[in-house]
Amino acid sequence: MRSCCFALALVCGGVAPAWGDTAPARLAGVFWWMSDADTRRSAEDWKGELDQLQALGADLMIVSDLSGRAGTDTPVGEAPLRGFFDETDRRGMRVFLSTLSMPDWWVQPDPGPELARAEKRIRDTVRLYGARPSFRGWYVPYELYHFTGAQAALIGALYRGVAERCKAALDRPVMISPFFLLDRDRKLGDFDWVTPEEYRDFWTGLLRQAPAVDIVALQDSGEHLSCYTLDDRRPFFAAMKEACGAAGKTLWANVESGELEVASLDDYVARFGLKTHVNDPKLAPHWRAVPAEKFRDKLRLAGEFTDTAVTWGYQEFLRPARGPQAAAAHAAYAALMSAK
Repeated sequence: MRSCCFALALVCGGVAPAWGDTAPARLAGVFWWMSDADTRRSAEDWKGELDQLQALGADLMIVSDLSGRAGTDTPVGEAPLRGFFDETDRRGMRVFLSTLSMPDWWVQPDPGPELARAEKRIRDTVRLYGARPSFRGWYVPYELYHFTGAQAALIGALYRGVAERCKAALDRPVMISPFFLLDRDRKLGDFDWVTPEEYRDFWTGLLRQAPAVDIVALQDSGEHLSCYTLDDRRPFFAAMKEACGAAGKTLWANVESGELEVASLDDYVARFGLKTHVNDPKLAPHWRAVPAEKFRDKLRLAGEFTDTAVTWGYQEFLRPARGPQAAAAHAAYAALMSAK
């Protein structure tokens, strides 16, 4: 009840747009994890891939180069992404490059080693790709919900320090993509659920600590479950909208296009067990592309708070090269995006 009252107060106060027939946010881009095979692709080989992406109206890719996993933090030579950048440059597309992160960054006792790692990665990235016209921004991939105590101090230092290093090396917009959780009864994990008001206050303070962060692309799916409704999500969008306004940030939406199909939280627990994480490999067969009409509805929710959306899930569930199901989902999205 507090969540609904909070969101309604924000709307009545003029913080968020009215919840009527809102235009959907534009799908501007997708997240993309570069594999070893991706890095070896020629510009010619990227053409079909990027045609399919642009068929959805997107012109932005948020790229994490995960090739040669052990050597991730030390790009060597320009060859790994040469074909990719040749083609994105030719098309006038936009690419945001990830600064990556060390494993288990959220439990590090000291931000120093991670800041040093990030600084090297940032400098190497600028050396290799800084002159590329399509290199338009940075992605700082510390994705989180709500922290307290030492963890809150850690993420404050990381967001501030990494974003400042990005801007010092190459002054481009810096994006982050936090999430919210909707499992208030802790059926899926051991986190402490917070109200939208608490979420707003935490993110207002955190974003104020990181002046070099420019864009907050809020993940829209809670724990990625299909059972959550637009009304479940709306109060957290309203909370982040207010936090971004107070901290001088631009709000985008990360409207996810992949979901785990369940009828309810109780259905999830009955099928998979209490405290089973949604990313458990045994749950993989139960994931799907978000149906196209539902995705359009999610873009409309996002449109109440921002005019720009990106999506996680394209590469995993919509990319036609994945197979017939993904190709059919892509065709449904393309038809919906082209409809006026």
